[in-house]
Amino acid sequence: MQVEVWGFPEFEVVPAGHLIAMHHYGGTCIGAFEGDRMVGFVCGFPGWDHGHAFHHSHMLAVVPEFRGQRLGEALKWAQRERVLAQDLSLINWTFDPLQAPNANLNINVLGAVAGRYKVNLYGESDSPLHGGIPTDRFEAEWHLSDERVTNILAGRSNSDPSWEALRLANRTRRNDDGLLECEGIELGIDDDAVLIEVPRTITDLMERDRDLALRWRLDTRRLFQDYFARGYCVHELHRGETTAFYRLVRVANAAE
Repeated sequence: MQVEVWGFPEFEVVPAGHLIAMHHYGGTCIGAFEGDRMVGFVCGFPGWDHGHAFHHSHMLAVVPEFRGQRLGEALKWAQRERVLAQDLSLINWTFDPLQAPNANLNINVLGAVAGRYKVNLYGESDSPLHGGIPTDRFEAEWHLSDERVTNILAGRSNSDPSWEALRLANRTRRNDDGLLECEGIELGIDDDAVLIEVPRTITDLMERDRDLALRWRLDTRRLFQDYFARGYCVHELHRGETTAFYRLVRVANAAE
């Protein structure tokens, strides 16, 4: 499945033996099946940081023909149940901030937040997943009993209906090829909340204009690093047909 979903070369695949050990010694390896065929999975392992134990969710995948059926969401909720049973209250994982569909699942559907930015976490490769540009990642934090999460479980929204009135930290336009470009960024906005616009998915940019994809990576890196360092945290993603907006909220100690 790692090869099928992400196009990994075989030397980058996590071996079965590692997954078995993970499963037996504190990790989670959970599959979604149609009959005997696995069509989705999530796996993770315990972590430790500054005196705090947590669970790191390393991989989540659903085969293409089963996407759109909320399997990824179901796998994450199942992972939450396993981790709560271990008396842990936090799951973290990383995801590409320029992949809005993933951000929607992580931030809006599950209630995670993001206040840490990892530069080129996995290095550069020409795999279809990475496209030859730096593998910058958000570190999502899923506080399993937080109000944001319990609101979702109770059917309550965490959305801010007034988000469109917030200031934008970057200016964008469409180029002659119809692709979204960032024309400028504004660091240091001091409002309680701010918006950052991103393409709906960087995958199309990597295929059509790798230089533009790289510029998006570098421009948004500067933006997120600046706002995260000043105590802002991603709380919501607002998606349109071809673009998306992150809503960042100032939270005390968000990046610590």
